[in-house]
Amino acid sequence: MTKKKRFSRQWIFTGLIALAAATFFYIGFRQHRQWRKDHVLLELKPFQTARGWGYNIYTDGKVYIHQDIVPALPGNKGFRTKEDAMAVGTKVYERLKAGQVPAVTAEEVQAMGISPQP
Repeated sequence: MTKKKRFSRQWIFTGLIALAAATFFYIGFRQHRQWRKDHVLLELKPFQTARGWGYNIYTDGKVYIHQDIVPALPGNKGFRTKEDAMAVGTKVYERLKAGQVPAVTAEEVQAMGISPQP
């Protein structure tokens, strides 16, 4: 075998290995991105304000929803108790997890027995 043929085969073999490695890397990268889209970390945490209570919903450690007033009810008043804030926050949290619009209506808030801070 001539030196030229051996050199040529060596480069073809090296090129095939590089192509296979790049393909596996690309497939792994795409699967990781899809997994990250499907597995978002959600956290619900209450907080106290001058108006009462509120809640934050975090996605991957960043504030996604900051709710410091009772939603869907007139006025800008906070929740009376931490438990009230968590009840509404839990409803919104569950809707986010289910892929629904994260909103509550005035009827839903009133059905939970929640009224704003006086």
